[in-house]
Amino acid sequence: MDFSNASIDKLIVHQVGNKQKDEGVYLSHHPQSVEAELEKKLLHYFLKPFQLETDLHRFAHSSSLTFNEVYMYTKNIFEDGDFAQAAQRIANHLYDASTHPKIMMGELLIVHFKDIKFDEVFRDVIGIYKVEKKDMFFKVLKTEDSLTLGTEEGINASKIEKGCFIINDETELGYNIFNIDIHQKVTDYWVNKFLSIAPVENDSFKTKQFMNMCKDFVNDVVTPEYEKSEQVDFGNSCIDFFEKKDNFNEQDFLDEIMHNDKMKDDFVNYRDKYADESEISFDDNFGISKDDVKKYKNGFRSSITLDEKIQIKFLNNSIQEGLDYEKGYDEETGQSYYKFYFEDEY
Repeated sequence: MDFSNASIDKLIVHQVGNKQKDEGVYLSHHPQSVEAELEKKLLHYFLKPFQLETDLHRFAHSSSLTFNEVYMYTKNIFEDGDFAQAAQRIANHLYDASTHPKIMMGELLIVHFKDIKFDEVFRDVIGIYKVEKKDMFFKVLKTEDSLTLGTEEGINASKIEKGCFIINDETELGYNIFNIDIHQKVTDYWVNKFLSIAPVENDSFKTKQFMNMCKDFVNDVVTPEYEKSEQVDFGNSCIDFFEKKDNFNEQDFLDEIMHNDKMKDDFVNYRDKYADESEISFDDNFGISKDDVKKYKNGFRSSITLDEKIQIKFLNNSIQEGLDYEKGYDEETGQSYYKFYFEDEY
């Protein structure tokens, strides 16, 4: 996305409480005016978190998108409907979804952006942000003969806890959406009850899904049951496979990564169990997202730590490319050891 020409067309702020606690909703009836200096700061606050976001979502509903409230209200705004009225309905819908006892009262900021470039086309975007936690700030109070310190609570301009970015590029599948929720494991109400969105299962999604499963396989199976060098071996081999290939093929992955039948069987069994428990499916073939491979690269183990003072770090795929070493046990000292053979010292 390109935000260089972005502007704020409309902005409105509501306050939404916890419905279970009967905290109510405070609704604004008109958008606020935004002067140039404030707009500059708000654009930075609202847009920066989405610059590197790649996880696309779309609105979902079991029967029809016309029953998805946020979809219908934002559609109305995009079609030049009443912005203030639609924003009030969004706030009331969030209140209805805010029934978990841990949900805190907070400000709901709804923004209509203009001229954000997505897929090489300038588009309108609706931003929906929920701010629950306030930060304390010190302020300097000036009197005739002295300066004193006071305190004030406000929104932290460097952090967004929950934000939804709805792009006006509707197809028969709805709008493309980016979502941020830093407490996602705790606040499923934001994604499922309020927005009701689901991930777009594109190549990026499938790449991350499979690599996440590989990392969990390392933690759950390889680490407790195999040598640490095999843990490093598997992680580096995975990265090397995804970096070198443009398309994923499961059979190629099994043949090239698994160096013994036991690990291959362990992996296939783990994948099937993982899919059943997570209610997800893994495609046998998909395009590999190189950007996501880069992000996940550091998640795989690339070193062995010995006691607390020694760390052996392996470069990508160094084990498969001829690194010659031995692991053994010295009965005289009662300690394990690694022995490495090399030709040159750099």
